[in-house]
Amino acid sequence: MSKKAIVLQTTLELITKQGINATSLSQIIKESGVANGTVYHHFKNKEEIITELYLMLTQDFGTVVMRNIPEDDIKKQFTVMWLNLFYYFVNNPLAFIFSEQIARSPEIPQSLKDKAREYYGEIENYFKNGVRQKVFKSYNTLVMEELFFGNVVSLVKIHENEQVKLQEKHINQAIEISWRGFLKDATIIQ
Repeated sequence: MSKKAIVLQTTLELITKQGINATSLSQIIKESGVANGTVYHHFKNKEEIITELYLMLTQDFGTVVMRNIPEDDIKKQFTVMWLNLFYYFVNNPLAFIFSEQIARSPEIPQSLKDKAREYYGEIENYFKNGVRQKVFKSYNTLVMEELFFGNVVSLVKIHENEQVKLQEKHINQAIEISWRGFLKDATIIQ
């Protein structure tokens, strides 16, 4: 792992554990074991580290969701997107905590959040196409994306809190409930 990657990973661990304000640059340097000069070679300050981390994880989310999407079946696409995000969060708990606690934080400037939205272009297009094809209700795409993410996050929380021993049937039920919520006509089950 490169020194830059070590700094980013350490920052992720610290801010998911204690928050952005409680994490200082000196603590990041100390915990990472990377020399001051090396850290400053890559980053001017803590804000620059957080900006890069935020954009990196946001890009990762956008890429992961759209991985291995079938070309022609909108329901299968939805299912694959849902599972991609679910398993990404289950297998990357720090990314999950970051997305829940830090990414939505008022400590992240709106301009950075707006820039990060660029990484969700394919997801946005998926929902726009669903509306255009009259499969999905004609809602604001940002609202649709947030509801999609929220449904996945809810099941990840159930998994993390071990409220239910999740089985494949529970995951499939959650996907089906989520899918039906977007449908323009509830009789279009596909």
